[in-house]
Amino acid sequence: MLSCHRRFLAIALVAASLALAACGSNPSMASDPDGSGGLPSTWQPWEWTGYEKFPSLYFAANPDGPYTPEQLDKITRFELAIVEYRAGQYMEEFTTGLWAGGDLGGFMDEQAERIAIHDGPPTLVYRSAQWASTMFQPQRQILERQHLFLADDRDCWGFIDYPLDVGETGAETGLSYCRWDVRQPEARRAFMQIVERAAEGQSSGVFFDNAHSVACDEARQLSHLSRAQRKAFMDQQHELYADAFAFLVAHGKYPILSTTIGFTRNGPQVPWENDCPRSEEALLQALDGIPFARNNEFWMWNLGETATRQVRNAIDETLRGIPTIVHTPYFPSGGGCLGGCFNDEGERIRFTQQAFLEFSIAAFLVTMGPGDYFGFSNMEAEPEGGGWFDESWVYHDIYDTIRTGAPLGPPIERMDGNVFVRRFERGTVSIDTHAGTYDLDFQYP
Repeated sequence: MLSCHRRFLAIALVAASLALAACGSNPSMASDPDGSGGLPSTWQPWEWTGYEKFPSLYFAANPDGPYTPEQLDKITRFELAIVEYRAGQYMEEFTTGLWAGGDLGGFMDEQAERIAIHDGPPTLVYRSAQWASTMFQPQRQILERQHLFLADDRDCWGFIDYPLDVGETGAETGLSYCRWDVRQPEARRAFMQIVERAAEGQSSGVFFDNAHSVACDEARQLSHLSRAQRKAFMDQQHELYADAFAFLVAHGKYPILSTTIGFTRNGPQVPWENDCPRSEEALLQALDGIPFARNNEFWMWNLGETATRQVRNAIDETLRGIPTIVHTPYFPSGGGCLGGCFNDEGERIRFTQQAFLEFSIAAFLVTMGPGDYFGFSNMEAEPEGGGWFDESWVYHDIYDTIRTGAPLGPPIERMDGNVFVRRFERGTVSIDTHAGTYDLDFQYP
């Protein structure tokens, strides 16, 4: 494991070589207060131009094999891409039965390289921060060391046997456990091996999913850990993330961490995984000096308190210089939200897809800071992918319409606590997180 001194040293060593990229991208909202020469908190290994071109996100996979030329053409229109873990799932379904030819990591790297050759956006590859699986070739031997994982087999079958065998060969590993027990030094070292392998690839960075699923799981659906044990578990996670992210940044790669936690004043960002023993302040303290982005996977999951918490938390992240990646999941059968969108009085509000897209964009623009990106997908566009196959991710015309210019100041939250307003060089955006109303008023020369 890297000590704090070694983490900062690793970043300092690459600061000079990446200085041009850092200066050419975006200034930090949280500058370098100690004069250490480290990278700004908003550093990314590419140029962010979100105030001039709407920062749209593509986050999906083609389960049938490599991205097609038509898919690559579409991806090239986005500003950031992430290859989702269902990539290549069915490409050998009726031959070898292997997922992505038995090496998902290598297949993801190939897709990232193909996107780059196609003049596409920066592209990250997927890794889970919660579980290991046989779909990643380097993880197969690690999984044999079952003592490195929490002794709880709930939900693990789908992440061990199924990824290696997509259902036609009947192959089984005989293994039971899949969730990293990060309290063990040996498990943390094994996790770092996976990160190091990912850093060798062609991608611009690594997206880490399920960051605090075990630690924040008050229902104890993923482990038998008590809250006190989950607190210690979370502290070890943060130290591991600090080491992993410092390694990636030192190699010019960008880390994105997907989590449900929020700052103390806001609380958890969704109504599940909501008993986090530590708040976001603890995460930022552990990652101090290490550039990364936080992913909010459930942006505008519902109206009222949930939406208000998310907007406030994203504003706090921007003020602290932490880039935020958001994804709005759209459910047509629910009129926007899964099971329906309801305000705090229980009144249901129905959205069309266009209205829900614009409402979510308005919430994003209220909070947007350097390094932020916005994604929107139809979670019911196809029956098997659950919103993560290519057809769910459409490049919407509004992405070409909105050009805000620089913000003229921070967001203003009105006294009732539900309405947020922000002014930019080219117009004003407002949102009522309780009523589900919004205004996108931008003028262009």
